[in-house]
Amino acid sequence: MHPTDVKSSLIQAALGEIPLDLVLSGGTVVDVYSGTTFEADVAIYRDRIVGIGRYDGVDCKRRLDVSSRYLIPGLIDAHMHIESTMLTPRALAEILIPRGVTTILADPHEIANVMGVKGIQLLLLIAEEAPLRVFVQVPSRVPTAPGLEDTGASLGIAETQKLLNLEGAVSLGELNFQHVLSLGREYLEKISLAESASKLVNGHMPGLSGRELNACLAAGLRDDHECVTQGEALEKLRRGCAVMVREGTSERNLEDILAGIECKLADTRGLLFCTDDKHPSDILREGHIDFNVRKAIEIGIDPIKAIQMATINTATHFRLDHEIGVLAPGRKADVVVVEDVRTLQVSAVVFDGQLVYREGRMLYSAKTPEVPEWALKTVRVSPDLSEEDLVIKVPDGTSEALVRVINLIPGQIINRETREWVKATDGFLASDPSRDLLHIAVVDRHRATRQVGKAFVRGFGLTEGAIASSVAHDHHNIVVVGVSPADMLCAVKHLAETGGGFVAVRSGKVLAELVLPLGGLISLQSADDVVDSLDKLNETVMRELGCSLESPFMQLEFVTLPTVPELGLTNRGLVNATKFELVEPVISVR
Repeated sequence: MHPTDVKSSLIQAALGEIPLDLVLSGGTVVDVYSGTTFEADVAIYRDRIVGIGRYDGVDCKRRLDVSSRYLIPGLIDAHMHIESTMLTPRALAEILIPRGVTTILADPHEIANVMGVKGIQLLLLIAEEAPLRVFVQVPSRVPTAPGLEDTGASLGIAETQKLLNLEGAVSLGELNFQHVLSLGREYLEKISLAESASKLVNGHMPGLSGRELNACLAAGLRDDHECVTQGEALEKLRRGCAVMVREGTSERNLEDILAGIECKLADTRGLLFCTDDKHPSDILREGHIDFNVRKAIEIGIDPIKAIQMATINTATHFRLDHEIGVLAPGRKADVVVVEDVRTLQVSAVVFDGQLVYREGRMLYSAKTPEVPEWALKTVRVSPDLSEEDLVIKVPDGTSEALVRVINLIPGQIINRETREWVKATDGFLASDPSRDLLHIAVVDRHRATRQVGKAFVRGFGLTEGAIASSVAHDHHNIVVVGVSPADMLCAVKHLAETGGGFVAVRSGKVLAELVLPLGGLISLQSADDVVDSLDKLNETVMRELGCSLESPFMQLEFVTLPTVPELGLTNRGLVNATKFELVEPVISVR
């Protein structure tokens, strides 16, 4: 249909001159523009809202009585990685729609680090089959730490420009402050490309303050999702930087940032909600962006302001409020019917003008995605890889060594460096489960070389065996933690055989696993099946291997990050994430 004809039909539908497709009658509209509520019908024609008001006598194909219920805009995740859910977009929609989430702003740098542009295109192609609005934050850092890691692909200037021109591209994805402060020419050029295309630039600025923060904002970074304290968030807000308040699986920042913040802010428009990385088991157990809203309300945030953070604030920040984020004529018909604005118990969801969920049942079916063979065979490990490759070698005659240790912080992706003496046996450093000092290694899985980064880690609490993952931000080589080098090798080789995922091993035997064949990152199963496998895997790791973490594999995914303080680990070695340089895991021997 010609655009002029489309406009004509919308006008006629709004005037009641042609039949409407759907009318939601008698509900209380939450107006996120004014911060008020009022009773009104919501009239829908095709994929658009055409009227807010009274449409009692107007001809319509379907009328849904929503009396005594509230109507809110579809919730929006301001920043997330689809790959971290381990679900295809279709499977993800099946657990997001019942929670009122209709739009996600996704940075696909995980699949880009494995398969480049064609991986992103494949993910977006699959997403077309899902009742979920997906906007793209074009990956800015593939690889994340050039010279410090090896990935399966890279996105240069030409690839970035191509992706920024995609219809659904809304920003240049999270850009590390280190690349800006070091005056990295390629990254500054990417910022200019985004600005020329009228797109925002997302920041990645954990702990940044003072002049360094000013410098990054002056360069064009416009938001950040890495705040962990209220003071950090307030400093960024006062400098015009939007703050995405994150509540994921291993990153729990909402309460620390929002508790009492309304006493310090007269205007909360700069606050958005995101999950960043959240496993499906946590989505099913507690929720997604709806959980952020409920938790914010529980700690004292006004319910309407909390809903604004999940809708219009994000839409306005990303210049999408002409399409989504508000219930108003001309906008996309993404409407969530809830019992109460405090609990957000969802009774119905309209997406793109279609009723897709009602009273506990999805009303939309999507085709199972077809995935090409090349996308299922991305985990390649050297056939010559040995146990010795996975642990730290020391000079003959060494009895013990002083090593740098990566210390996990539960609930956070940041870690702390400590230094410990560990014993050596037959020329190799040994794990010490009694002190929770375990081997950790990152194995090249993109080029099948024997290049392995090695260190020690504390926080997993394993007493025996090993666990491994082909999901390792952001390079996504294989990361393995263990007591026994033999079990570590067994775990790594098993992931290569299955195409990737998570695995737990003891005494050379696989105890449990979750297979993620698409890029070594994503399952082709339903959310329920993935959650069931992950729950069994986590339970096995805790029961059989003595792990002390509730979400060991989410922690395993992030311990390798070379960009988040203080230490990261890649296939090239241990990284000082503050100085952005490789450091030796062994400081001295005796």
